[in-house]
Amino acid sequence: MEAEVWSTQSHRSDAQFEAWRNALSHTHLNWNLRPAEEAGFHAEIRERILDGIRVVECICDPCEGSRRKPELNRSNEAYFGVLFELSGHEVVRQGDREAELSAGDFVLWDSEREMDFRVTSRLHKLTLLIPKSRVKRLEWDAERFAGTVVRNSAAVSGISAEALRRLARDFTHVDEGEAEAVMQPILSLLMATLTTRHAPVQASIAHRDHFTAFRRYIRDNLGDAQLGPAQVAEAHGVSLRYLHTVFAQNDESCCNFLRRERLRRCHADLSHPHCRDTITEIAYRWGFNDAAHFSRAFKAEFGIAPRAVRAK
Repeated sequence: MEAEVWSTQSHRSDAQFEAWRNALSHTHLNWNLRPAEEAGFHAEIRERILDGIRVVECICDPCEGSRRKPELNRSNEAYFGVLFELSGHEVVRQGDREAELSAGDFVLWDSEREMDFRVTSRLHKLTLLIPKSRVKRLEWDAERFAGTVVRNSAAVSGISAEALRRLARDFTHVDEGEAEAVMQPILSLLMATLTTRHAPVQASIAHRDHFTAFRRYIRDNLGDAQLGPAQVAEAHGVSLRYLHTVFAQNDESCCNFLRRERLRRCHADLSHPHCRDTITEIAYRWGFNDAAHFSRAFKAEFGIAPRAVRAK
């Protein structure tokens, strides 16, 4: 699915806010909206579905809105939303939790619970709408974190913020075949960040031992194209949530670690003077199953294309 782009610029000044109301209800579920001022209203939206997740980038003037029973009853599907502030300021309230968000902060919200927001200055944000059916398969304890704000102040939250910034910059250019490879690490990192937000600061000895064991298992099984967090957790008899927590407490993501280790093995083979395998054969040997995706990931990691490494 290609990205859909919308702007108030195509509407008359006196019709801009009503057009925004309709557009926001289409992309962000149903809301009761109120403008901060009666003058013309300016907003832009880009939306795309990646790996079953609605990714919405939004720029808008100050306004406020709420979701109450009438709006909740008009929603056909249930979501957890991840709201990430790229610039500006917004206040979000769900239940007894109120979050004041500035650039680099994000919050998780539940589409089936009443909610209020207030944009106090021109805002630029990214929202991920993740179907609750998907969240259950991932074994997230998302209900517990609804309304929790994560500040862009610690190492792990900074990693999450940078991943969301890159997604906002690039999501309209992601190939359909790359959607899962792009979204899965981001989802894992977000939940690990939320889990760490509620976890003790000091990891236990058991956590440190598990972190070592998880990484060893990943390195020993890099050639398995199906290797992922679920398989690592199952091999060690732990839950996915525990696995993500252990990685997060070490300022790491399981999916990111797996990807980097595979790329490092590929780089080593490409650099070896006696390796005569093709670039595609090397990529497949270390768990990649798409040559084009491998080339882009390799260049993003090392700043040089695989062919250039082989040529040296």
